[in-house]
Amino acid sequence: MAKSPSKRPVSVNRSLSPYHTLERVVAGMVILGMLGLFLLVRPTPPEEPGNGNAAQAMLDFRSNLPETSTAQKIGQVTAGAAAADVLEVLGASVEEAEAAVSALRETGLVDRKRMRPGTALTAYFDESTLDGDAARLIAVSIKPDKKNTLLATRQADDSFFVSVLTARIMTSHRRVAGTIKTRLADALIEGKGNQAHAAAFAALFPDDPDLASGGRPGERFDAVFEIAEDERGNFLENGDLVFAAFNGETSRGSWYRYTPGDTGRTEFFDADGVAAQPFLTRYPIGHVPINSGFGQRYHPLTGQLHLHTGVDFRARRGTPVRAGGDGVIERMEFSDGYGRNVRIQHKRGYGTLYAHLSGFAPGIKAGDSVRKGDVIGYVGDTGSATGAHLHYEIRRNGRYLNPMTLDLPSGRNLATQPGEYAEFLAQKAKIDVLRGATVSPTMAAATLVTAPVTP
Repeated sequence: MAKSPSKRPVSVNRSLSPYHTLERVVAGMVILGMLGLFLLVRPTPPEEPGNGNAAQAMLDFRSNLPETSTAQKIGQVTAGAAAADVLEVLGASVEEAEAAVSALRETGLVDRKRMRPGTALTAYFDESTLDGDAARLIAVSIKPDKKNTLLATRQADDSFFVSVLTARIMTSHRRVAGTIKTRLADALIEGKGNQAHAAAFAALFPDDPDLASGGRPGERFDAVFEIAEDERGNFLENGDLVFAAFNGETSRGSWYRYTPGDTGRTEFFDADGVAAQPFLTRYPIGHVPINSGFGQRYHPLTGQLHLHTGVDFRARRGTPVRAGGDGVIERMEFSDGYGRNVRIQHKRGYGTLYAHLSGFAPGIKAGDSVRKGDVIGYVGDTGSATGAHLHYEIRRNGRYLNPMTLDLPSGRNLATQPGEYAEFLAQKAKIDVLRGATVSPTMAAATLVTAPVTP
């Protein structure tokens, strides 16, 4: 009888081949990546109603959501997790997340590349028709800004349609008054104003250059500015400064913001209806013809296209050139391009330049103070010039400005127009009631949020 082949025991090699080692490493990296994504997405618990956040805004969309068993989950975009990642972690499929985010971006109210870190997303899932362990994503809500709320709802063809809810904006006012403790901006910010309000305030008192840098402790101020709120009274944003009063060491006065009906140009007027006088002039040699305006042009000598940084006024050689405003002569010199020229430094960071002069006015030198209208030189054709003219520049903080379109105070007196003056006085009375300066029964219902700064 033949012997059957003997069965030798098979030894198992417990050591891993390089292929198996690589396979385990890749699997470990995938697991770590998923854990990291869950850590990056910050789930946010639903907040109490009334705080104006995205969850509260969703209450306005309840009628848009399907009548079904709905689960709500909230997540937050972070530096490491984009909006689609957040929705996936909350339970959406890749396709659902991408479709919802794409629809939200189509509104133009959401960044088309990446939502800002901190943006909250509220995802709604239908748990009545579970497919395995996954619930269907039926809606996504975000609040891209303080004014708008977006809701992307799933349609029958599995696409997402976005509804936009824009808050009804109400304009009211806030008053901040008291004394400066550190800086004017600090005092206004403490009263929920901002740096822009401080800059606008300081610009109304150019005789006090220290106010632009913060003012002095102990100086008194009073400011009223607009604020925008939604219909629930939630703050949305600050608006324009409408009143400024200051009582400092070197400057004092009160200014009211008003827009005359005949021009539509908003300015600040004093209590008598007189606008601030322009501290710079557009015409340092009077209203004469303009050879070349501000902007891009071909240079008459080189033929090259470049920025013409000022305005060229045509005038006869020897015509007196006057300082555009009060200031200090910074330089009097000769250069190949500008020829004989004078530079004057003015308030608020403004500077003016007068070029191609035939000569300087006698008795002046760099460092001297000049007044608006003082003669500083005479029209000529020195430097790169094809004929007698004045090249006039205005700069602010080193940036070239167009002298013809620069927004300068008008110096207008509304009292010369009875109808316009009456409208101004009515506006002034409203502002005075807002700041508590007068009591008027007809204005008793005026909206005012007062934020005094402790002296």
